[in-house]
Amino acid sequence: MRFARPEFLLALLALPALALAALAAARARRRALERFAGGGAYAERFRGQVGPHRRIVRSLLVGLSLAAAILAAARPQWGVHRESVESRGVDVVVLLDTSLSMAAEDIAPSRLAYARHAIDSLLRKIPGNRVALVTFAGRANIVCPRTPDHGAIRLLVDALEPEATFGAGTALADGLRMARRALVDERGEGAGPGRAIVLFTDGEDHEGGLDDAAAELHRDGIIPFVVGCGSPRGAPIPVEEDGRRGGYKKDRAGRVVTTRLEEQVLEPLVLSTGGRYFRGTTTEVEIDEIASAIQRLDAAAFGATLRSRYEERFQIPLVFALAALLAETLLGDRRRIQEVAR
Repeated sequence: MRFARPEFLLALLALPALALAALAAARARRRALERFAGGGAYAERFRGQVGPHRRIVRSLLVGLSLAAAILAAARPQWGVHRESVESRGVDVVVLLDTSLSMAAEDIAPSRLAYARHAIDSLLRKIPGNRVALVTFAGRANIVCPRTPDHGAIRLLVDALEPEATFGAGTALADGLRMARRALVDERGEGAGPGRAIVLFTDGEDHEGGLDDAAAELHRDGIIPFVVGCGSPRGAPIPVEEDGRRGGYKKDRAGRVVTTRLEEQVLEPLVLSTGGRYFRGTTTEVEIDEIASAIQRLDAAAFGATLRSRYEERFQIPLVFALAALLAETLLGDRRRIQEVAR
């Protein structure tokens, strides 16, 4: 046996105190009766009309009723049965650009840091949905397949650093294809509603092929939500040397490289697929809009899981409590007339 609300059992500790209070009240009542009657001898005339055993039984019934009511409030449970619970939701791939340009600081504190925080906010706003994590730089990689465990996704995102994936540069089309693969491997191509990609990138693309990748998403009914990280004005790219900041990235001619938000690359991507584009902001209002749009997508069944459920047995002590209270009400203090006459 177990209790669903065991904290209510602490109220049982108050019962002895209530019993002592009842005894004190009984003594005070006897003393008051003696003062009223003018002495103990006269008070016996009045006591003879009241059954002392009846009062004891009534007090015990009240105590039993309180104890049973406390047990009922603690919700005793025993006996287990298993039930099948169907999980439904939307499949979402978080696609994160981890190229070196995401270290630029034209959105505070940096493009990648903004993306990390925005992903955390997004996950908190879409509970119950399965999420996968894909990263890309020179090469795309499925960091985590679809899972309802958003905590695992957060831990993986927090560990990502610029150029944490293989290769150099940015292959945006490969990232989109890998995100598509994370969505269609189990369902089959084009199967089922409720699939979306949330892409965080600055739009730099060194490989091309975006039109073909976008056509594949459109064919499979996958909705991309694209968040542009950075600003069109751009910023230099910080680099580290021996674990410390060592200036900014330079080209072969020794000039500081400036990376810019390439919105002209990202906007056509969403226009051809029915998605939406947002420029990242520190207020993250774009994340609220993306979360709302995802929650409006048609949910699909993820499958059924078996869940153990304890049988509620609070009805048993509750019946005892009501029965004891009813008996206490029906049982009066006064003796029957025949008893008094004898």
